[in-house]
Amino acid sequence: MNNFFMVFPPLMFIFIFIIIIIGTVKSGGRKKAVLKEEIVNKYKSIAYDLINDNPEFDKARSNYKIQSLFAYLFLGLSLASMFVFVQLNVLFGILGFILCMVTFIIIISKGNDKVIFNNVLPKVLNRFNSDIIYDHYKKMDKNIYREARYESFDRYSSDDYITGKVHNCPYEMAEVHTERRHTDSKGRTHYSTIFHGMFAKITLSKSFDGYLSIVNNKIKLFARDQYITIDNEAFEKIYDVFTDDKIKAMRLLTPDVTTKMIDIYNDTGLYFEIKIYGNNLYLRVYTSAMFSFAFSNIEKESKDIANSIAKLDSIYKITENIINEIEGFDV
Repeated sequence: MNNFFMVFPPLMFIFIFIIIIIGTVKSGGRKKAVLKEEIVNKYKSIAYDLINDNPEFDKARSNYKIQSLFAYLFLGLSLASMFVFVQLNVLFGILGFILCMVTFIIIISKGNDKVIFNNVLPKVLNRFNSDIIYDHYKKMDKNIYREARYESFDRYSSDDYITGKVHNCPYEMAEVHTERRHTDSKGRTHYSTIFHGMFAKITLSKSFDGYLSIVNNKIKLFARDQYITIDNEAFEKIYDVFTDDKIKAMRLLTPDVTTKMIDIYNDTGLYFEIKIYGNNLYLRVYTSAMFSFAFSNIEKESKDIANSIAKLDSIYKITENIINEIEGFDV
C-alpha cells in the first residue's frame, strides 16, 4: 500500500498536466476575445430559439453526458490498474493503466465534434445568414492568405471554411492559424503564433484602383510616405493606415466606418486588419477559436452560440460599411 501512495501523486501530476495540454490545444493556445455581457445578451434570444427548435442540441447534450461518464470510468480503471501493478507487480496492471489512460485522453479530446460540425454549426450559421455554406474540414488555401500580404510564416493551418455573399459580393472565409519557427541555442525548434482568427477574401463589384492597408499600429509594413492620419483619435491609437491613393482612402474611411470599428473593438475586444488591392478586399479578425461550443446546459450553450453570432455580425457590419463606401465612388 505504501508503494501505491508513493506512485499516486506523480501519476496524478502527469494526468493533470495532460488535461491542461489538451485544453490548450483545443482552445487554440490563445485567449479568446472577451465580449461585453450586454453584447452577448443581444444575441441570446436568437441562441435560445435555435436550441429549442433543433433536436441536434439534445443529441449533443446527451453525447456530452455519455462522454463524461465513460471518461471518468476509464480514469477510474486506469488508477485501479496502477494499484494492481504497484501491489502485485503484475505486468497487466501497467498495460491496463496505459490503455485506459490513452482511451480517457481520446474520449476527452474527441468530444462532440461530429454532432457539432455536421449538424449544430450549419444550423447556427444559416440562422445568422441563409446564404452561408459551411464545411469544417475544408481549409482556406494558404496561397489566398498570402495574396493579402500580411506576413511571412513557417507553419499554416486552417478549418471552418465558409462561403456566401455580403452586400451581394461573394466571399470565402475560414479560421486560419499562422506560426513562426524559432530555434534556440540548443538547436531545439519551437513555434509561436503570429495570427489566429478568421480570415476572409471578398470580391468587390467595383475596384478601389489602388491599395489600402489598415493594420494594428504595432505593425510597420509600409513606407512612412504611404501613411495617412485619420481624424479620429481613438482610431489612431489602435490602427495605422497606408495607401497609394490618399484621397480615396479618406473617402473610404468615413467617420461612420472608423467609429464602427472602434465601437466593435470596445464592445468585443476584436480588431480588424484590412487590405484592399483593386477589387479584392482581405480581412482578418483576431478571434482565436471562432466556433467553440460546450454542451452541458442551455445557458452555457446559448452563451457560446451568442458569442459566435456576435463576432460574425461584427465582421459583416464592417465589411458592409466598407463595401457601401467603395460603391459610392465615382467610376
